[in-house]
Amino acid sequence: MKRLIKPLAIGLTLITVLSISFFFYKRAQKDPPKQDLILTSAVLNQPLPKSHLVNISGKRLEDEGLRLGKVLLVFMMPDCPACDRENEFLKTVATSRKDVSFVYVLPFGNKDVVLKSAQVKYDIEPFFDEGSNVSKTLDLYQVPIKVFLENGIIKRTWLDATVDSRKQAEFKDWLNGI
Repeated sequence: MKRLIKPLAIGLTLITVLSISFFFYKRAQKDPPKQDLILTSAVLNQPLPKSHLVNISGKRLEDEGLRLGKVLLVFMMPDCPACDRENEFLKTVATSRKDVSFVYVLPFGNKDVVLKSAQVKYDIEPFFDEGSNVSKTLDLYQVPIKVFLENGIIKRTWLDATVDSRKQAEFKDWLNGI
């Protein structure tokens, strides 16, 4: 009996260590660390791809409007709780930065459904990325994301929502740096 206790204890310890390692390995794969847009180096200082952004009435936001001055594209979705909080924060920022045009872009979903929902929820006029050309070209598959343009050139990106006071202060500093 004593001969079995030591190998059994070693085996149980080994199983425990492997189980804990496997748990943390799987957890790390589910929640990768957030960072500024992964593709930042690929898009910075590049022109905004040709877009086809339309509002709820079907009116197109012409590319020329995105290529003049300072523009902040904010990729949002009306079924995103973080985007709702982002909207509350950005409406105050937009009023203090009259030199920057804020444009909400809805990159996914059924155009009519998301535009109708966003029209009710958001304070800044939303536009749908028809054909997903901008979203696909920039490889954007999550929201909220902000892309700052100056005269149509991508200058800076911001990934994630600014839902707490620390992130909001960081974003204001980021925006003031442009």
